[in-house]
Amino acid sequence: MAIQDISIKFSGYWSEYNRGLMPRRAGVFCVYRAHFNDLSKATTMLELLYIGGSPNVHECLAEHRLADRWRACLGPEESLSFSFGPVALPELAACETALVMRHQPRCNDAVPQVFPFDSLSLRLTHRTPLLHGRFSIGARSSGVMHRLSGQWVRRGLDFLRRIQPG
Repeated sequence: MAIQDISIKFSGYWSEYNRGLMPRRAGVFCVYRAHFNDLSKATTMLELLYIGGSPNVHECLAEHRLADRWRACLGPEESLSFSFGPVALPELAACETALVMRHQPRCNDAVPQVFPFDSLSLRLTHRTPLLHGRFSIGARSSGVMHRLSGQWVRRGLDFLRRIQPG
């Protein structure tokens, strides 16, 4: 079977306080640990905490069961920030699984070890900080290499944060 190409155009960002304005549509969402600069009015995404998917992202995030866990990851002057990418229902589970396997966010506990869908090529555009813009994942492929590369990237970022002055 041919590799299915899917493009996801992410929009955002929504804060925890205005996430009620997120679309009432099917798609994937990202939860970030972020810092808002009051002077420049810019938000910097510091860490990708979670990737999820839902037939209705608005309802899913209204009272998400992991919200307290996401908040526990925040440091002083940090906040949660959300992005959204529309995905058709037939592709939703495959796209969510591929994103989680590729990026390994720390609050995604149940990361599959094997991709249980047909081969997929994803192209992510627009609001995609800390996400790989283009990647493919094969049918029945293992997520081991994706997990290891994500682990090393996180270790490198943690190291740089420790050595960078205040």
